[in-house]
Amino acid sequence: MSQETTSLEGYDEAFLRELYRKLYLVRVFEDTVQELVESGELFTDAHLMQGQEATAVGATSALRDGDYVTTTHRPHGHVLGMGVEPRRVMAEIGGRETGISGGRGGEMHMFDPSQGIVGSNGIVGASLPHAAGAALASTLDGDDAVAVAFFGDGASNQGVVHETMNLAAVWELPVVFLVENNGYAVTLPVEESSGPEHLADRAAGYGMPGRTVDGQDVLTVHEAVSDAVESARAGEGPQLVEAETYRYLDHTVSLTGMFDYRPETEEAEWRERDPVAGFRARLLDAGVLPEEAVESLEAAVDETVEEAVAFMQESDHPPAEDAPNHFYGDEEYADVYQPRYR
Repeated sequence: MSQETTSLEGYDEAFLRELYRKLYLVRVFEDTVQELVESGELFTDAHLMQGQEATAVGATSALRDGDYVTTTHRPHGHVLGMGVEPRRVMAEIGGRETGISGGRGGEMHMFDPSQGIVGSNGIVGASLPHAAGAALASTLDGDDAVAVAFFGDGASNQGVVHETMNLAAVWELPVVFLVENNGYAVTLPVEESSGPEHLADRAAGYGMPGRTVDGQDVLTVHEAVSDAVESARAGEGPQLVEAETYRYLDHTVSLTGMFDYRPETEEAEWRERDPVAGFRARLLDAGVLPEEAVESLEAAVDETVEEAVAFMQESDHPPAEDAPNHFYGDEEYADVYQPRYR
């Protein structure tokens, strides 16, 4: 696979600026969460995606209002990419009532249909059937919404993944399956868990298009997912895109340094292709944005994340006595079943 970057030509300054703003936002947000978890300020573990920002931002930038996203136990970048306020994401990670899921889901369970987020969870591979369900709803409703399912290389070996891709192909659902291949399922190298050289090659078995792209270049991901979304929206059925990327940290913050499973120079080699710093340099070198504009943008993002932390700290935890009111989405059924949980 070529690692040549996609040209900036043809993109206007506002779009490129927004791509970089979101790349930088995801990086600073995740760095901040890491610091808060390690210091004990946030009483949670965290699944972070430093190094994978281009897949999250590039893919979500290819969607439009009304489209759907389902994601994984590593969801923060996808949610921020869809435009959810950073303070609501931070509040959710902190278990506050002002969070995206009311503080009841935590860092792995983000849900906001108004922003197209129809679920993230810790069940490996569950994002695919959820996305297929959203795509089926779109088909039945007669609209042209497309669903994108993020999943990882580890999830690609789950039975539900193959069952869903097969059914989506049979029903010609408008869904894009986006595998973020970061090389490891916790600590297991993809070469030891998967047969094909490229996970996208599996698409042929379901009669759908599949392609592998450089997941470190935000524009490359944007163009690949845009093409896939356009095809799905046009009624051409499901699509599979594999973005080859890398996470700098271990699977979770709590596992930092616990296992020695990566070659000594591997991380440094991937950091040379850092998706955030690399795109920043390209914008400056091409004269798209002057240095002072980039620095101003970064200062604004830094302030936004600082405000998100303050918002989280100042927000209340949901009252314990309110917990039974959130088992069911329909109040009619909640009235019937609540008493058994009180």
